[in-house]
Formats: sequence, C-alpha cells, structure tokens
Amino acid sequence: MTQTPGRLVKSETIQPHHYGFGTLRKGQTLRIVDVEGQQVADFVSIRLNEPTEYLDCVYTNWLLNRWRWHAGDTIYTNLMNPMWTITADTVDDHYTGGGFCSRVARRLFQIDDRKGCRDTLEDAFEANGIPKVHLQSVSCFNVFMNVGYDPDGSWVLREPKSKAGDYIDLRAEMDLLWLVSVCYWPQVVNGNKPTPLRFETYDA
Repeated sequence: MTQTPGRLVKSETIQPHHYGFGTLRKGQTLRIVDVEGQQVADFVSIRLNEPTEYLDCVYTNWLLNRWRWHAGDTIYTNLMNPMWTITADTVDDHYTGGGFCSRVARRLFQIDDRKGCRDTLEDAFEANGIPKVHLQSVSCFNVFMNVGYDPDGSWVLREPKSKAGDYIDLRAEMDLLWLVSVCYWPQVVNGNKPTPLRFETYDA
C-alpha cells in the first residue's frame, strides 16, 4: 500500500513537452509520480525569491561521495545548504549529472525543430518573472532517467526503470520554487513514448 507523507494540498498532472512549477514551504513534501511508467522529468529548484541559490547536482554528488542518490539523502544547493531530503523513492535510479535536452540538441540529432527541456524551462522561469539566465545546467535533476556508467567509460542512455505509479518524495528543507519540464525526447529516454507526470504537494 502506498504511504502518503501528509495531507494532500495540491495535485497537478503535467503533459510531456510542457512545464510546471510551484512553491513549497520548509517541511512540505513534493511527490513526483510516474503516471504511466518510463517517463523522465527535467527538474530544477531555487531558493524562494533568490534565484542565485539553486539545486546543485555536482556539489550534492561531491558531498554524498557518489552520483546515485537514495532515500534518506540530502540534496544541496550551490552554496552547500540543504534544499531537499529524499524521504521515499520507489525507483532508486535517476540521473544526477545535470544538463538538459534542447532545441539545438533536437536539431543536432535530427529529431525535429521543437523546443527541448532547456527551452521549456526557460519559459517557466520567465513565467515566474525570473530572467532565464538564472537557469543552471548543474541544477537539473533528471528524475527517473536511466543513464549507465559502464566500466569501459561508456555513458549509455537506457529506458527508465520506473513503472506506472512509481514515485519519489522530496521534502523541502527551505522555502523554494520548483520548476519542471516533462521531457519530450523520444525512445529510449522516455521508453516507447513520452507520457505525463503528476506532482503532488503535501503538508507534513
């Protein structure tokens, strides 16, 4: 049976190739739910009203001494302040190297001329009155993305391990603004096809 982290106060389902955002107060939890399975989120966050402090994958990996994050781990900012705690994770496999797909990448790989997650997140920043220059590549936590670091040095994109209903719970350790692009990159990044994600906010 799925455990809930508190009282549900908001739930939003976001379709692929769209952005979403929300504010959390310290102690609230954001649950990211894979509705149909094998869908990736490009997820960023900043200190509320202070876009120069942001989730930093590189510093988090440094402080954890590993690139794979687990339930119980703290996610840190570029100023090494705790931003999130992972309180539950039914997948336990995400990409923490930072970076986004983009329109430029879609052109380079001859997919199409549509926006990528970087472009979509820039739109989300501007929708919140934040100049897009504040969007940092190291801030991107690729939720549910499966990247293999193989012994021969290969960096291989594989289908996500997440199934329908899988989720990760992130408890806010500061007041913050989160923003997301539900990825629209084709197979294998998002399994057979891009699908929606659900974002649930809980009070403690």
